[in-house]
Amino acid sequence: MKLKISILALSFLLGSATYAETLPKGAIKDGSLSNQKLIGDAKVGVAAKVATLGCDKPEKVNFYVTQMPEGKTGSRVWKELWVVEGCKKKYPVKVRFQEDATGAAWTIEK
Repeated sequence: MKLKISILALSFLLGSATYAETLPKGAIKDGSLSNQKLIGDAKVGVAAKVATLGCDKPEKVNFYVTQMPEGKTGSRVWKELWVVEGCKKKYPVKVRFQEDATGAAWTIEK
């Protein structure tokens, strides 16, 4: 019985470690903090950036948070890493978001 419990505990720990390893370097959380409209707006710029890197047919985007929101409501700033898959490659694109009077704006970082 002890052996079964130890194996289950080990499986759980290894499973947790595997998940943590799936986050790209610098990422602290899987997903995006942006709403669908903001994601849609930023996707246009991200696709353009990826096109300049040699891929004009992105197929998939994975979102990761790299900096949680900082600042006061209405002027908070956060950062995300969008990993675009396409053309048999992965293209990491750093996106910075900042709230403003109209909602939020985004910029692609170098």
